[in-house]
Amino acid sequence: MPLSEEIRNKFDEKKATEWFYQVEGLPYGYHNFLYGWVDTAEDNWPMLLPKDLVPVAFSMIEKFDKNLTDNFFSAALNKHLGTKGLNISEIADEASTRGLNVSDVMAIVEQDGWNYTG
Repeated sequence: MPLSEEIRNKFDEKKATEWFYQVEGLPYGYHNFLYGWVDTAEDNWPMLLPKDLVPVAFSMIEKFDKNLTDNFFSAALNKHLGTKGLNISEIADEASTRGLNVSDVMAIVEQDGWNYTG
């Protein structure tokens, strides 16, 4: 769809292209897929899905496919905690030292400036 004249006049193709080359190849969407709708520790889970099942399920998957777990769970939780490379057990331990549980860490709001690096 064409841009309106007002928006077309505001659009800076050079800045848009520069921005694209800065973020090209970043895996946006994989590392934070759960966190668009899990924005509270208790209230946004489907009725039949216990909130504690997700970390338990991912910790079981982690034993077989750490990359999958990193992409869909632990990389984002590390970002939420300001840590790097912690596995799910270590994330739970770190959260506990801060008076949080894993559900609390999942509910930390994603920040616009966060980049995940594959």
